[in-house]
Amino acid sequence: MFKKVIIWGYPLYTHSHSFIHHGWVKAFKHLGYETHWFHNEDFPTDFDYGDALVITEGYADAQLPIESSSSYFVHVCKNPGKYLDKGARLIDLRFNLKKTKDFTYNYNIENLALTSLDSFTLYEKNANDLALSEKYRAGVAGYEAIYLMWATDMLPEEIDLNDAFKKRSREVHHVGSSWSANSKELQEFQYSLEQNGIEFIVHDPWKKITTNEEAKLLVQKSYIAPDIRGSGVTSDDSTAEESNHLTIGYIPCRTFKNISYGQLGITNSPAVKNLLDDYVVFSKEAGELLYAAAPYLEDFERIQSAMMYVKENHTYINRVNALLGVL
Repeated sequence: MFKKVIIWGYPLYTHSHSFIHHGWVKAFKHLGYETHWFHNEDFPTDFDYGDALVITEGYADAQLPIESSSSYFVHVCKNPGKYLDKGARLIDLRFNLKKTKDFTYNYNIENLALTSLDSFTLYEKNANDLALSEKYRAGVAGYEAIYLMWATDMLPEEIDLNDAFKKRSREVHHVGSSWSANSKELQEFQYSLEQNGIEFIVHDPWKKITTNEEAKLLVQKSYIAPDIRGSGVTSDDSTAEESNHLTIGYIPCRTFKNISYGQLGITNSPAVKNLLDDYVVFSKEAGELLYAAAPYLEDFERIQSAMMYVKENHTYINRVNALLGVL
């Protein structure tokens, strides 16, 4: 059994994945584990890195010490041999989605031999690097993989059902990227807002960082807070049919966050609708989301029911418990 938890990766607000690392840190500390957060530019050299549960990311692990007595959960693990050559246990943290083909991964989940760790997390005992894009394949096998979704950044006890009654304004704050992947959908949504006298304000983290607390307050005061997935290209070496979130069935943490903050769940993603069913309002057309949501904006029982569902199933406490299920 591990003696400590090490999160090795991006400092908070320096990268979009830093919010994921923050979620892990917050959950492990809440559960009482000795937890450390290091990164390539700031880590102790006299620290005992053995007997640890380590979570990192494949583009942020350059200086990570690897010990044979530790277990490594590595998201986008593009170099599994780096860990296996040191005799360490390796679990690749992959996206739980239908399929993907982007700059790191290339897999179809239907072709894999998976078992369930819980209702939302899958496990592959005998994984290999055939799930990576061709440029990273080296014939490496003999490790494991977990297919999971991210979660809200709120702890269960932080989700306050009274937040469903927060006063909304005649503006919508989009906290998230605005780029080629989702520009079409955001433009359609913005047009529908403007036609109804509602201001649309984008808070793009690549231009200016919005803190977790700021994001929560912006979402809470928004007239509505849909999570809008894009149909465009999401990386330089992929196509829209292979990597866009709508096609591959990506489940965003933003949906879980918005619901946990007290907003009506709203989505244009069929995969999110399939996962959350009546806990979200759905329209495949981004320009129709405002109208689809209108009848339910003051259905506080529905909003609170969704909040409870997220509280019980989609926090990082749930995700930590899934990881512990393989140790």
